[in-house]
Amino acid sequence: MSNLSTSKWMKYKLLRKSEELRRYLPETAWLKESAFWHMLNKYGQVIIKPTGSYGGHGVIRFKKTDDSHYELQDGAKKKIFRNQAQVNAYLKRKTSKSHIVQQRIHLATVNGRPFDLRVMVQRRPSSQWQVTGKLAKVAGAGFIVTNIRMSNGKVVSVEHAIKQSQLKSMSARDLLAKLDKVALKSAQQLGPSYRWVKTMGIDMAFDKEGHVWIIEVNYAPMLELFLKLKDKSIFRRIKSFHKK
Repeated sequence: MSNLSTSKWMKYKLLRKSEELRRYLPETAWLKESAFWHMLNKYGQVIIKPTGSYGGHGVIRFKKTDDSHYELQDGAKKKIFRNQAQVNAYLKRKTSKSHIVQQRIHLATVNGRPFDLRVMVQRRPSSQWQVTGKLAKVAGAGFIVTNIRMSNGKVVSVEHAIKQSQLKSMSARDLLAKLDKVALKSAQQLGPSYRWVKTMGIDMAFDKEGHVWIIEVNYAPMLELFLKLKDKSIFRRIKSFHKK
């Protein structure tokens, strides 16, 4: 088994080595005061997350408001900071731990609620990576994280999410083909560094223009999410790959 870290930061650095994948990765940096302000000024909104957590835990958003204040959103709760000094004091508590800061992607939405995608990429021993299933996770009302338990969101098929979103005028076939291509390339890029991994749950997203983004890669994804889809054959297919 590899001793290489499975943190979000390490996986991001490995994915960045692929010139082909860079355009699908949100700009990401180790959380420092300078990196935070550079990215917030550049994008207007950023996400801060622990590099070792899963399930949406610890994920917060900062954004600049029109009146030059700064809004923090943690779950469904919001807090206003009135100046940079207040923000820096807050960041000082975070930067003592392992956090990254990331460009906020303006996700496509269903009924005003952002959604992202879980794409399962798996391989059998001595075989190529395959996309074995995908679903859309729609955030609960008032949340920015799409984690189903945390936000009380819902699982729908990717096709359904596309039809109900800003992307409905685009070709669903082309969007899904691009999704699969980027997911497979991601697994191929990470695979050699984590040879023991046979299942990857790749969290991906479409923005409101239909561009594909890689959010993060999970090596122990919760397969039961797929039981929430009407088509149970997708779950059975994933489980058949997952058996030792």
